[in-house]
Amino acid sequence: MNANPWTEQEDRAIVRDYLAMLAQQAAGLPYNKSKTRRALLPLLNGRSEGSVEFKRCNVSAALIALGRPTLRGYLPRDNYQARLVDIIRSELAQVAA
Repeated sequence: MNANPWTEQEDRAIVRDYLAMLAQQAAGLPYNKSKTRRALLPLLNGRSEGSVEFKRCNVSAALIALGRPTLRGYLPRDNYQARLVDIIRSELAQVAA
């Protein structure tokens, strides 16, 4: 388990993962949260599955702050990191380009 703050690289990886699932949800396509979480873990410097789930809730909060939809099942947390908003904006701009 890793008690260190999340790096920008880790935040970017989890935002990309979240947004990919969100696109599938919006398209009515199936996705597997557990499978994507397990695939993401090797990119996250020893993070636990629980920390990934909690961080996904932070991503939900950041998306709500931006007026965007969220994944079902990830209730927003009050103390999300401002950097998540910046990363989400950046990732969405790349998709739109």
